[in-house]
Amino acid sequence: ENQKVQNNAHISEFSAKIKELSKKSSAVKTEKEANALKIEEDIAKEQLDAANDEIVRLDKILENKETYKKELEEEKIKQEQNINEIRVSIKSEMEVLEKDRMSVYDKKTKLVGEMNQKVLSFYEKIRKWAKNTAVVPVKKQACYGCFMKIYDKTYLSVVKGEEIVT
Repeated sequence: ENQKVQNNAHISEFSAKIKELSKKSSAVKTEKEANALKIEEDIAKEQLDAANDEIVRLDKILENKETYKKELEEEKIKQEQNINEIRVSIKSEMEVLEKDRMSVYDKKTKLVGEMNQKVLSFYEKIRKWAKNTAVVPVKKQACYGCFMKIYDKTYLSVVKGEEIVT
């Protein structure tokens, strides 16, 4: 836009210059002066044509940029709609997950109420000591967490059950 305004200013300058040269041509006394004025007038006309061409070029660039801007705005609208759809989908999934979590929590609460409290307190002690890692049974002299064979000495200490073994 700025360049377009500048080119319009140049066009008005060149038009004024051409008019001025036309007035001077009537006051010419020699052929040399007439040729010089003609050359100046031709230069001014060429500059005027160049300025007009530049305006046309800038108009095309502006038009292309406007088209590109509209395309980007349409794409933005599509992406925003897509984001909103995804948000709605995520929200519904979160609600389902929250319901599932609540049902699991209710089941846990019910089971904890039915359990032997001595066993539960021992389990909680182990869980806190192990920093929320898994507690698994040992059967047939094997760890049922990683299924590795346990050495005799370690197995005997597990069977005694006097302390927690890792």
